[in-house]
Amino acid sequence: MYKTLLLAVVILGASAIQKDTKTILAEIDADNFGNSILSTVQMYLNARGKADEVILLLNQILAGLVDEQNKHDNVRRVDQTACTRIINDLENSIAYHTTQVQVNANLRDENQKAQDEAEVDVRQTVQDIESNEKTYAQEDANRNKQHETFVRKNQEHLDAIQAVDEATKLVQHLSLGATFAELRPRFEAVQKKLIENESHGALFQPIVTALTELATKVDQKAIKRILQLLSQLRQQLVDARTNLEDTENRQAQRWVEFSSHLTNEHNRLVDRKNQLEQSIQSYRANVQTATHFFEVHTLELEQANEALAAQEVWCEHQENIYANSSSERQRQTEILTRIQEHLSEKLTATSQYLGGRF
Repeated sequence: MYKTLLLAVVILGASAIQKDTKTILAEIDADNFGNSILSTVQMYLNARGKADEVILLLNQILAGLVDEQNKHDNVRRVDQTACTRIINDLENSIAYHTTQVQVNANLRDENQKAQDEAEVDVRQTVQDIESNEKTYAQEDANRNKQHETFVRKNQEHLDAIQAVDEATKLVQHLSLGATFAELRPRFEAVQKKLIENESHGALFQPIVTALTELATKVDQKAIKRILQLLSQLRQQLVDARTNLEDTENRQAQRWVEFSSHLTNEHNRLVDRKNQLEQSIQSYRANVQTATHFFEVHTLELEQANEALAAQEVWCEHQENIYANSSSERQRQTEILTRIQEHLSEKLTATSQYLGGRF
């Protein structure tokens, strides 16, 4: 910086040669600093009359300006280093918090989306569980009805087979010589059973008619025909009962398999519901955590941006102070150098100008 001041002085000195002493000193005198220095020079010359002492004084002032500039240069270097470090730290902090704001925003949004989807899934799963339980109840009720129907029809078949067996025994007794009168009460009882059998009434009608005919006429051919009819009827009843049992067994097995499927499906749905509810709690916690850190880093980011702006203003202000102060010291140096040149080279003209100032 000192070399810059000297270079400026040389340039200014070269241009000053072209002007007369009075004009140059008048320009200096118009400046507050120049006016103050010229007043000091005038006072020294009036008191002692020696230009050397005045020049020595001006050299001291110049040395003071150089020393001030050097000190300010050092302060500026320290300030610049601090500004560079602090601004770099703040920029790194801003970059970090900006990243964290985005990361936590993404985490918050992703977990919120997952939570929303899980809540939809859990509602659907609850509906599926309710549907499963409703289906189980309906199918269980249907199975109970099927079993009740089987029990009723099976008993009707057993009753019918028993009635046919009793009728067969009575007809066999007639074939062996027993009279109808002897067997009438039993015939009437059997006929009543056959007639009152709701499930097989139509099937039994030919047998009832044939037995009624035996009451008026016992004929071996008729007995043989009736026995054949009873045998065929019994076989039909046995086959029907067998089919009924087969149907019952198939329905029972189907219900065992279907109820097992419904139970397994119910357990799976309940497990899924529990897992979804746990996931929802986890997603909700993640959303809260991400939201918290999003707000924390957002605040830190705002503060870092404010600090960076303030630091940049401060650094710029210090640089402006340095530039203005350096410029002022350069200007003062130029004035002092001009005065020195005039005292060294044009003392008479300078003294005349100073003498005519007041």
